[in-house]
Amino acid sequence: MRLKGRVAIITGASSGVGYATARAFAREGATVIVAARRRDRLDHLVAEIAGEGHQGFSIPTDITDPAQVQRLIDQTVSLLGRIDILVNCAGGVLKISPIEQFTDSDWRTIIDTNLSGTFFATRSVVPYMKRQRSGTIVNLGSRVGRVGIANITPFSAAKFALAGLSQALAQELRPHNIYVTNIVAGMINSDLGPLNPDESLRRRLITTDDIAQAILWVCTLPPSLRVDELPVMPRQVDL
Repeated sequence: MRLKGRVAIITGASSGVGYATARAFAREGATVIVAARRRDRLDHLVAEIAGEGHQGFSIPTDITDPAQVQRLIDQTVSLLGRIDILVNCAGGVLKISPIEQFTDSDWRTIIDTNLSGTFFATRSVVPYMKRQRSGTIVNLGSRVGRVGIANITPFSAAKFALAGLSQALAQELRPHNIYVTNIVAGMINSDLGPLNPDESLRRRLITTDDIAQAILWVCTLPPSLRVDELPVMPRQVDL
């Protein structure tokens, strides 16, 4: 088991990549703390993990609320004594519209969910990782954080900013033996609303398990390696 003895927090774990990553990490021996707003989905995930003979705990958290995020981090350390890995998976497109149809509330929701939550979680976890002199932080970025796409402007802006945040953190934290990777993901066959591609396209996209395996790989690298950014795309489509 490649993650035996490690403690991992995974945000956005109630569905999609976060859900798949929690299961993959647990199967590799990690104790996983799963965080999201939907308590029922988290409890179901923890029950699945326990049913496979592994260990997980749910801490319902709205990652856009810095007080709740701090509580998530502090409770994890109180419960398990350390945090080895933070995987920031929470995010979402919200809607597809011309820029003038995005409200102030839409903008804040998209930026807070896709960017601010990662900042809050990282800010809270870093003091503990510095104390340990070790840690891995993985952020779930996007291809649209490299190439702007029409009609999802706030989401694209958030993912561009996330790439910059990841790069700056990687330089800042490396002297403390803490490593940061931004996963630059193509379109994932997950909770794709409001995109709603047809089934033939869905079958050609990256799966949540694909991305979970990429995140697992980043978190199990030999100590001589680091990966600051990892592009992951479907083989047959440029999306």
